[in-house]
Amino acid sequence: MAGGFESVVGSVREKIMNILGIHSALNQFNHDPGAALICENIVKAVCEEERFNRVKSSRGYFPLWSIRNVLKEGGLSIKDIDKVYTTGVTAREKLEPHLVSFFDHYFGFVPEIVFVDHQDAHLASAFYCSGFDESMCLSYDGIGDKSSGKLAVGNGRDIEVLETIDISQSLGNFYSAMTAYLGFKPVEDEYKVMGLASYGEESVDLSEMVSVSEDSFTINSSFFRDLQSIISNDQPLYSHKLVELLGPPRLNGGEINESHIKVAYSSQKALEQCILALVTRLHQKTGLRKLCVAGGVGLNCSANSMLYKLPFLDRIFIQPASSDRGLPLGSALIGQLEYKEKFVVPDHIFLGPSYEDRDYLDALKIARVPFKKIDSVESHAAQMLSEGRIIGWFQGRSECGPRALGNRSILADPRSATMKDEINLRVKFREEFRPFAPAVLEEEAPAIFEMEYPSPFMTITFKVRPGWVNQLAAITHIDGTARVQTVSSVQNERFYNLIREFSKLSSVPVVLNTSFNARGEPIVETPANALATFFSTGLDTLYLGNFVVTK
Repeated sequence: MAGGFESVVGSVREKIMNILGIHSALNQFNHDPGAALICENIVKAVCEEERFNRVKSSRGYFPLWSIRNVLKEGGLSIKDIDKVYTTGVTAREKLEPHLVSFFDHYFGFVPEIVFVDHQDAHLASAFYCSGFDESMCLSYDGIGDKSSGKLAVGNGRDIEVLETIDISQSLGNFYSAMTAYLGFKPVEDEYKVMGLASYGEESVDLSEMVSVSEDSFTINSSFFRDLQSIISNDQPLYSHKLVELLGPPRLNGGEINESHIKVAYSSQKALEQCILALVTRLHQKTGLRKLCVAGGVGLNCSANSMLYKLPFLDRIFIQPASSDRGLPLGSALIGQLEYKEKFVVPDHIFLGPSYEDRDYLDALKIARVPFKKIDSVESHAAQMLSEGRIIGWFQGRSECGPRALGNRSILADPRSATMKDEINLRVKFREEFRPFAPAVLEEEAPAIFEMEYPSPFMTITFKVRPGWVNQLAAITHIDGTARVQTVSSVQNERFYNLIREFSKLSSVPVVLNTSFNARGEPIVETPANALATFFSTGLDTLYLGNFVVTK
């Protein structure tokens, strides 16, 4: 998963283990259940439950369909699994009977279940996928196994934890509370606050809530409620003190005014200052110049941009499935290392289910829609993009993580000044202030964006170079940045060829890339999902492998 190369860790033993990593969401605290499989010393598959049951975040779900699909990708049955590794070590007594019951009911067999720490799984998912021999490691999120993050050092096979972040100082809870105050859904809509923050220039005083020094921060937790009281008493994540400080909160769906923009801007700046303090302290302790990040806060691309620019960091790796979606992978990697076996992490994240022509044909025939098969789908799609069409692009195995990276994508021409509004209005049905991302040929990226090395997972924002702003009107945010995805032929040949063909027609080696879903829905997983979204939105053309459907 490291950008552009494979990561091999550990030493070989005679017995090859089949390791299943899972994350369950068996109550309202937990979200984003899924499963990961390591067999033949290779990360074979990573799947997210919401892609199959079509329930966003899938709170309260056992990852049944995820387990079934990773086993299918590995050609295994549940009886072939040596051990299951799962997060929730601090709640083992409560969780284990439920997991045993689920495995017995759905599979008729219960493998040995091993519990690992939530934050340790985040750290493992970042460091062991980074390709770094040694680096600083940071996990931070809302809450997981009675902490909100860890500072650590990764070296070879080992990750040494230096510090644990208490729940009362949770950066994830702070940002989620501000998300709720601004009328968005906490633990899901934080990216909306990040996008809205870019429209702000003036701040409000949040110093009563968050105080920051060069290498530490303090959060005043009296401005927020703990998660247990929120769920049991149906209370918002913020307390009355926040309302007294900032005034009435925005109602969900209400108008966004200047004061809301100021709060979003100030919340983002406060988060960035806290992250800077954490990384500064970690660097002071270790002297290392590489950093790996995971945990839900790691999906804040604007904060990651700040880290990218730090003079004492030579390289950063942000786990593309930084949120709890990455916990099954991290848990499986921890399990694999217990056996001192080597393992290979692919240099891409296309680890979901695979589909063939017969799967596309079955879905097309059931839908009873006209279609055609073409030889050069990349050239055909590039021509449609150059003519202003908005297309659905469904190819190969699906990506893990929250961002579409060229296999479950909606694509459009990035040059059009009206394209952003058009997609938001008739395809995505979402807020007008939210930006879209560019996918760019890797070798062309430094000339277009202010970046020094590839960023293949859309985890960092970069400045668009002045000479390109007008040419990339649809993907340049209000602050002049874009959440860049660099695309190489090694990691995704078909998507690379599509962008290259579009470049031949437009002289712009960039396409607008957003996730293949409508507002409030998970990213499409199956050909049937793709057809349903295609016909329920304003998409113009759909590509299922080499098959084309038009309206």
